[in-house]
Amino acid sequence: MTAVAAGLVVPLATITCTPSVLARPMPMPLDESQIAEQRIADLLDKRIDNKILGKEVSMVVLDAESGRVIFDRAGSNKQLSASTMKVITAVNTLATFAPQDTFSTRVLAGKRSNQVVLTCGGDPMLTGDDLRAMARQTAQELDNGNTVTLLIDDSRFRGGVRGPGWPKEYVSSVAARVSCLAQLGDYSATPSRNAARVFAKALRKQGIKVRLGGSGAAAAGAKVLAERSHTVAQAVDRMLLESENNIAEVLYRQVALKRGLPATWAGGRRAAQATLQELGLSPDGMRLMDGSGLSRRDRVTARFLAEVIRLSRTNPRFATMYDANAMPRAGMTGTLAAKYGRFNTSPSSCAKGEIRAKTGTLFDTIGLTGIAKGEDGKDKAFAILVNDRPRRFIPLTTRRAVDKLASTITGCW
Repeated sequence: MTAVAAGLVVPLATITCTPSVLARPMPMPLDESQIAEQRIADLLDKRIDNKILGKEVSMVVLDAESGRVIFDRAGSNKQLSASTMKVITAVNTLATFAPQDTFSTRVLAGKRSNQVVLTCGGDPMLTGDDLRAMARQTAQELDNGNTVTLLIDDSRFRGGVRGPGWPKEYVSSVAARVSCLAQLGDYSATPSRNAARVFAKALRKQGIKVRLGGSGAAAAGAKVLAERSHTVAQAVDRMLLESENNIAEVLYRQVALKRGLPATWAGGRRAAQATLQELGLSPDGMRLMDGSGLSRRDRVTARFLAEVIRLSRTNPRFATMYDANAMPRAGMTGTLAAKYGRFNTSPSSCAKGEIRAKTGTLFDTIGLTGIAKGEDGKDKAFAILVNDRPRRFIPLTTRRAVDKLASTITGCW
């Protein structure tokens, strides 16, 4: 048989079709989530190139359930973390302790009849009210006719005054000398002594004559005269909500002790690295120099932070991090409250309440890492790090540019 083409007789057997055209599979249509993710990636690709953010900016967005990468810009660059480091500290703490575990401060009978020992347990939530309550309890156990010598046992922690990479002005301004006996909010270089003074003053109000002694320890099995405790969950929640540096550094050491390591900067670092390895989060190449993120020597990647966040959101062990009074909520609570200028201007204001994230700020660094609810209803783990912040803009301007990136994930176009 033949076919006629343009006046020519052509055998049908010689007519062929190109397989690469006819056999090519038709592309599968994208579902709604994929369309939303592509839109997120496209918008972030445009919005991240912003003079307000500068050139040292990295960002990673992951699908929290599957770990699928939705967006990655310089996500493997090692950068200063600022207080986003506290997310890592929270995960290390909750991987080591149960949320209901407690840290206690005790008053013990001294080795002599006229001694009492204020003994630390590394409770970062200790308050002046706690010390005054313990003084009232203690007074009931003492003879108010004798003078009591108050000793301090704060030997649980060791190490230098400042963390590695801390500028000297940090102590007494944004952090205290790390101590296992300190009142919440005391940023001084003598927190143990300050706590002892509060306790002694309260004892005197109860009619007890008190002399402040030096350091000392009670005998093994000494009588407990008074005690106050707080839970691990309380400490983690407060640390995340308010970005509390002292809590972070105490937890950093508590993890070390629990793992049988010394409660020093080096011990805390080794403990953090070991815990993360066990969780399947390799910290290789990272520098986890402290628990708070104050160190100028800390280095993490946006990808690593996003993976830590993803683990914390999908593993029930870390659920307390998302309590109502824990991780800040966009435009509503903690360091992301509207009163700080966060998520209260367009377009990021449309993400109010849809993002739970930890902030980070140093003079040249802005960070944000957490969970954003996508328009598809699915959680997205993200991390944004801005280093070498352009100094011609005030920090709030850069924070709002970061908020705009985060709000993009929720569908604020």
